Amino acid sequence: MKTKMIKMMMGLLGVMLLLASPAYATEVMPEVNWVEGGTTVDVGELSTLQLDESLLFLNKPDTKIIQEYIGNHWYGTELGSVFPADENQNWFVLFEYEEVGHISDKDKDKIDKKKLLKSYKEGTEESNKELAEEDRLYVTGWHTEPYYNEADRTLIWALAAEDSAGSPVINYNVRTLTRSGYVSTLLVTDPERLDEDINMLNTLILPNYSIKEGFRYGDFDAATDKVSEFGLTGLILGGAGLIAAKKAGLLVAGALLLKKFWFLVIALPVALWSWIKRRREGSKDSTLEDSN
Repeated sequence: MKTKMIKMMMGLLGVMLLLASPAYATEVMPEVNWVEGGTTVDVGELSTLQLDESLLFLNKPDTKIIQEYIGNHWYGTELGSVFPADENQNWFVLFEYEEVGHISDKDKDKIDKKKLLKSYKEGTEESNKELAEEDRLYVTGWHTEPYYNEADRTLIWALAAEDSAGSPVINYNVRTLTRSGYVSTLLVTDPERLDEDINMLNTLILPNYSIKEGFRYGDFDAATDKVSEFGLTGLILGGAGLIAAKKAGLLVAGALLLKKFWFLVIALPVALWSWIKRRREGSKDSTLEDSN
């Protein structure tokens, strides 16, 4: 987890230094196709998003370019990403898909929030014993307690934590169940704007996000489709990480998911958003020239 944070922050620092350099040249910047809001876009093969006019979208190949450019690790499970059109806003949303089999929601009324929180705390404390002090993470509680919306098959929760310096770390998780797995919607933003941007996510993105027919949770065919080895509680504990740690128990499972399933809430450099704005405006000018 700490390695991922360092790589991300070093990548962002690199962007800032590059843009500030007098030797900066436009041709070194990656070319991507920003989709303007006011249209419906495909988010991978299994879902769509009605893109609000205040938003921008990047498909999977272009998301890969931007994520690697700013220093984030690429897992290959990503589907696309959303950014604000307003350069004064400082966040992005990343969609990922994990095909782990059909996840039963029969335990929706049996999610033990206290037990889960205890598992996270004990798991991270156990993991901390093997880490240097500067690499440790401390779970402080729920930012958003787990809750499941059966109508749209969406599970949401957020843990609050601190690093060794006392800086806030949040993992805001949205999991949408599908026929054969789940889609993760990951929000990355400035900690000071977290609640405001969560509200944006809940009003502009999630209500306009849909799983396509054939991939929906209700399309599950017990005769042909794979069934996941875990339910909602297992999903909160890290999904596949829980399966790998069955014999070790919940304690280790709580620690295992830190590397993959925590998404650090950090402030992205203003320079990056200024660059995004310039690239979009440049693309618009090129389009206008071509049309003339």
